[in-house]
Amino acid sequence: MLTYSNHGRITEVNQRRIGSGKAMRLWIIAGMLGIMLGAASIAEAADPIKIGYIDTLKVFDQSKVGKKAKSLLDEFVKSRQKIIDLEEAELKDLEETLTKQDAVLSADAKKAKQEEMQRKLLAYQKRANELNREIQDKKSEVLNDFHGQLQTVVKRVAEREGYSLVFDKGSGDTPEVSSVLYAKDSLSITDKVLAELDKDAK
Repeated sequence: MLTYSNHGRITEVNQRRIGSGKAMRLWIIAGMLGIMLGAASIAEAADPIKIGYIDTLKVFDQSKVGKKAKSLLDEFVKSRQKIIDLEEAELKDLEETLTKQDAVLSADAKKAKQEEMQRKLLAYQKRANELNREIQDKKSEVLNDFHGQLQTVVKRVAEREGYSLVFDKGSGDTPEVSSVLYAKDSLSITDKVLAELDKDAK
């Protein structure tokens, strides 16, 4: 059967739970960040290191490129949903017909109808799985394109303003978990990146 998400009604069920392994990995990331910041402080007198971060989710939600990507995904999901809705309606009609005719059908006719129903149900499930895969492939394609454009702009802004390191605030394994546990708002270059990305989109 189909499940639904914020990008449309069809999506693969992909529930993730944050286990002890992921928690440990986050602490390792935090430790590495601490070491890097410590090294930056030691080297600051000779070669100051400028550090910033971006909120990728904010850029995706608010930028022209991100909004276009979301629109493409929504339209793609809707087109696939229409296909599955038609097949689902056919299944429902066949089931209702079988129920209404149950009392008058001969044993052989009833068996034939049931077999037809089973074939259509299997075909429907196969088609739903295919559409789910198509949606996941399209999602990967669109998001990879967005991230490619984002990386180009981040590099341009960082080089122009002298940043040595730029972290992604929203790069954790789930939206609730970030690889950056804490950062001052003053270190954010999100708005600069967003504005630069929108300028390229004109």
